[in-house]
Amino acid sequence: MKKQRMKRKPMSRKLNRILLVGGLAVLCSCKPSIPRDVIDPDDMEDILYDYHLADAAANLNSDSTRFYNARLYQLAVLKKHGVTEAQFDSSMVYYTRHTDKLYAIYEQLAKRIGGVPESETTDDGLNRYSMETGEAANVWTGERCYAFIPKAPFNKQAFVIPVDSSYHKGDRLILEFDAQFLYQEGVRDGIAILATRLSNDSVITRTMHMSSNIHYSLEVFDDKMVGIKDIRGLFYLNRDRNATLTTTKVMILNHIRLMRLHEKEKIQQQQEKEAAAKQDSVKKDSIRQDSMRVEDGKRENIQIINKE
Repeated sequence: MKKQRMKRKPMSRKLNRILLVGGLAVLCSCKPSIPRDVIDPDDMEDILYDYHLADAAANLNSDSTRFYNARLYQLAVLKKHGVTEAQFDSSMVYYTRHTDKLYAIYEQLAKRIGGVPESETTDDGLNRYSMETGEAANVWTGERCYAFIPKAPFNKQAFVIPVDSSYHKGDRLILEFDAQFLYQEGVRDGIAILATRLSNDSVITRTMHMSSNIHYSLEVFDDKMVGIKDIRGLFYLNRDRNATLTTTKVMILNHIRLMRLHEKEKIQQQQEKEAAAKQDSVKKDSIRQDSMRVEDGKRENIQIINKE
């Protein structure tokens, strides 16, 4: 009996190790789940999307009734999804404390709100700008849609646009986009900055504040005709320190594009100016050479006279 017991001990230890390793593997493979009393991310996305539609509908009314109607529409949205205000608010508290999950929801929401096909926006804009000014191109290289919440690092997005030989002296840049704010409370304050460094190392900067659900644009113009060397910018969402942190606050920028315009008239004037300057330089060189020949001739004559 003792021998049999001695043989069983190694087997039981081996079995315990297998169970321990298996348990650890199961624990490692499990992802943290959403608490039962919190609205599922997909459902929260649908609710916030309907919030966006409700806010857009409320903005169609006059200023005196807009906020009242927005409140009614928001309550109607919660009723549609079978969610109480208490459930929605407690869920927002959870997601606000787990910013990565909240931002993932807003990213999907931004795609739904900004989901207009490229051809429906960009092509018309290119044709319009081409007719107005000459050659036009959309040089934007970032995402066409961004979502922002007033908490770092999800409250800003910097961008750098490469500049190559396709840029001309006198180019004009127009950064434009549509802004959508989903706010339960607080002051809306988005900021857009567009800056260019020119070939002479001077810097032109334009800054704009956004607070409404409208189309925005800001422009930089190389009016000195020296050439654009560098293009940078920033989108930023300020936090209202007087507002609570657990309510819905999101800024969505979509249909973003940066139009580069070659000004036909300006380019032609610059080319004519450069051609005239080149021609003037050639004339001056010719006159200078003629003068040198005359001087050489005078010297030769003087030498001949002296010899005589």
